[in-house]
Amino acid sequence: MNSVTSTLILVSLIAHLVLTGYIVIRRERVRVGALWLTLTVLFSLLVTVTFMTTLSPLPVFVQGAAIIAYGALVMRDMTDRTPRYWLGYGAIWLVALVVSALVAGESSEVWLIRAFTPPNPVSSITMLVGLTLGGIILLSTAFYTFYIARLPEVANRALFWVINSAVFVIGVVLVGTGIDALGVPGVFVMLFSAAGAVYAQVNYRVVDIRRELGSAARVMILLFITTVVIFAALIAASGLEQPRTALILGAVALITALLYLPIRQVAEAVIGLIVRGSLTDSTEITRRYTQQITNAVELNSLVDAATRALNGLLRVRRSALILVNDAGDATAELNLLPTSERTTRGYVTKAGSLYKHFALEGASLSQFDLEFDPRFKTLPEIAFFRETSLSAYAPIMMDNMLIGILACGAKLNDAPFTARDFELLATMASQTGTVLRNARLVADLRTLNQGMQSLNTNLEDAKDQVEKLDAVKTDFVTIASHELRTPLAQIRGYTDIMDALNEGGALDQDKMVGLVSNLRKATERMEELITAMLDVSQLDVNAMDLHFTQTALESVMRMAIEPLTDAIRQRKLTLAARGLRGLPILQADLQRLVQAFRNIVVNAIKFTPDGGKIDITASVQPAEHPGEPDHILITIKDTGVGIDKNNLELIFRKFYRAYDPGLHSTGTYKFMGAGPGLGLTIAQGVIEGHGGKIWAESPGHNMQTYPGSTFHILLPITPPEDARRVMPFQMPEPVSKEPTAVHAS
Repeated sequence: MNSVTSTLILVSLIAHLVLTGYIVIRRERVRVGALWLTLTVLFSLLVTVTFMTTLSPLPVFVQGAAIIAYGALVMRDMTDRTPRYWLGYGAIWLVALVVSALVAGESSEVWLIRAFTPPNPVSSITMLVGLTLGGIILLSTAFYTFYIARLPEVANRALFWVINSAVFVIGVVLVGTGIDALGVPGVFVMLFSAAGAVYAQVNYRVVDIRRELGSAARVMILLFITTVVIFAALIAASGLEQPRTALILGAVALITALLYLPIRQVAEAVIGLIVRGSLTDSTEITRRYTQQITNAVELNSLVDAATRALNGLLRVRRSALILVNDAGDATAELNLLPTSERTTRGYVTKAGSLYKHFALEGASLSQFDLEFDPRFKTLPEIAFFRETSLSAYAPIMMDNMLIGILACGAKLNDAPFTARDFELLATMASQTGTVLRNARLVADLRTLNQGMQSLNTNLEDAKDQVEKLDAVKTDFVTIASHELRTPLAQIRGYTDIMDALNEGGALDQDKMVGLVSNLRKATERMEELITAMLDVSQLDVNAMDLHFTQTALESVMRMAIEPLTDAIRQRKLTLAARGLRGLPILQADLQRLVQAFRNIVVNAIKFTPDGGKIDITASVQPAEHPGEPDHILITIKDTGVGIDKNNLELIFRKFYRAYDPGLHSTGTYKFMGAGPGLGLTIAQGVIEGHGGKIWAESPGHNMQTYPGSTFHILLPITPPEDARRVMPFQMPEPVSKEPTAVHAS
């Protein structure tokens, strides 16, 4: 080995040591695989050292180890983990190298040449085959990562590893020749590839490979065109009779220049379309963008105009506008427009580095920066930006406040975003600020106007409700006074009779029994009315206790119907109950449940004409979701006058009646008779207190055709934990102003 070769090897050794020291100093900046990066540089250093020795099998083993360490580094970087199959392959290959070299007892520093020279030593063949398979695996993994990469920057990084891996393998092959003229350059090729690996690990963003290749192609094409033009000019000049004449040469030079300039312009235009994809300058792009969004007044039209302009001018697949709304002192809300299928809303912390980057620095950002820059990649806000499937973001500032983010997706050619692209996006974002603020003001005004209209509507509805409630109270006073006056008059009348008979000495035992019976009926009627009022008052303050015990629904329904038997017989009604036997045992308040069902049946009796029919059915309803209790559905259907559809909810409101209170009758079970309007209210409160619900269905109200109505009661077999007291009474929604007859007991 001559002095020049020795000097070059020494320079390579020093460079490797410098790289190793740099890794140690910047170890906190190493992205992933610090161990494998260090091993790659050290084994590359050992390759340089063993190149000067002939100790078999050390050179071939070190070269194989360098390939394995480098491959583990590359795969660790691309997949965030070291594939076990690669390490397994490497271990088998290294063992095979050592065994084959030791058994054959051959020097292996010239394995490449010996592999193709008879008698083809086993150690050389093993090295060649192992290197070939390793290179295929390594390059295939890099190309696959390039193919599936979601972000263009990730694809660019994979492409970087493809080229750098090829360089590293070439360096190993050159060293494997054992020839100084090839081995020394091979050592520096490996050094160059190792330096590239260090560069990629310290910097998460690497040089744009496709753009650099395009620039190189552009230079080569222009060099070729220039060479052709100059060569043609020289050929033309050499054919002249007096080629040395200055005047003639000057004319030839002028003609050549005149021809060369337009040819170069055309070539640059063609190359620009191929390499850059656009010849439009920044000023033209921003001018056209401003023209397209200026006329947008509403927020939706601005989003549509901005996204269409971005897609066309920047040649991206999609774009969006992210609104930033103040959500309090600590966070800001992010709202994606147009709406994405996966996510539309997120939050960013104002004290976090991401919000400060946008709001304070006013700087653009790529999705690649968000996912790989140490400042951002651990932030929880990254999930929102990742799900948007966008690639570049520029803040929209107005009055030193972040009001939005202009975002766009990947380019049509899948190239990474350049500094020029981010400058354009930032310029467009600044142009969007004023238009976005005006559009949001218009949207706020529209929302305020709609709110005022809604308030006006609510005020009108409230006025109608107040009028209805006032009428209800008036009706209640009328009905209650009538209900109370009748039993009071009876009590007063019978006591006067008893007093008169007593004074005349005509009060005997038989007369006394009749008078007391009538007095008892009057007091019972009064007691029922007062009890109903007390029950409703307990509903209003959530004070009605329910005592749950094992209860059979058949018993509940029998106890509810038995006191009504005489009334049903007198009105010639038919009452049928089916499906009550064999039902599961309920956890319920027996007394209150009897009261609720009796009120519903009484309601059906009052609003069903003589000779009508009342059907009661029950069935088990399995739970819709696991862990929920089964229910029992009870239906009470009549052939009465029906209920107007607008009043299907109002009939459960206390004191409510949608017909003339002049139709009121004190008859308890008389057709179209009515009480104070509390029966269904109490029934609803009791059933909801059990964790169930009640609702009514009817085709409508008609006094001639009698369409009938159906009440549905859904009761859980086991009430929920919070169903130990009756829930507070809820006022229903406003309904039609026109009064119609409804069920009310």
